[in-house]
Amino acid sequence: MEFAAAALSAIGSTFAGAGTVANGAIVLGGAAGPGVFGASAGLGASLGGLSTAASILSGGATVASVLMANQAGQQQAAALNMQASDAEMSARLEQVQGLQRRNSIKAALVDAIGERDVAAAASGVDLSFGTPAIARDQAQIEGSRALTVDQNTESFNRSRLFERAANYRTMAKQASAGGLGKAATLALEGGAKLARRG
Repeated sequence: MEFAAAALSAIGSTFAGAGTVANGAIVLGGAAGPGVFGASAGLGASLGGLSTAASILSGGATVASVLMANQAGQQQAAALNMQASDAEMSARLEQVQGLQRRNSIKAALVDAIGERDVAAAASGVDLSFGTPAIARDQAQIEGSRALTVDQNTESFNRSRLFERAANYRTMAKQASAGGLGKAATLALEGGAKLARRG
């Protein structure tokens, strides 16, 4: 019982002291007057203004980052699409050049056979059998082989170029989507920061 009484007495003394301090604070506040509270209000307004300015700057930086990320992705996509177009144009050019080469091979074959026939006829050799006929057949076989090789080469080159163009198109789509994705991520992060500031 004596211990409990002592504890209650100590607690009562503590509250009494606190009341005295509080009264003193009230008196000091009354003595200080509007100056102290005015300064406190001004400081609060200044801090609020700084917070608003920081939020605006942060929001502006976020918007700029979003735009830059999206623009970078679109620029990369445009460059890749241009490379794809170049590869497709090269494939079409390869087709034209292949036709020109095969026409040249055919023309050269006709000229070679004609020259041989003329030479054989001038020598009085019958062109329908024997060496002239064999030479003619051999020239046609070689010409056909050359045409086949050139056709296969053209097909391979065009296939490779179209495949390259398709890869560039795929990379362009990925770059564009990546730019948009990064921009969206930055926008979400910026929004979260502004929400925390608010």
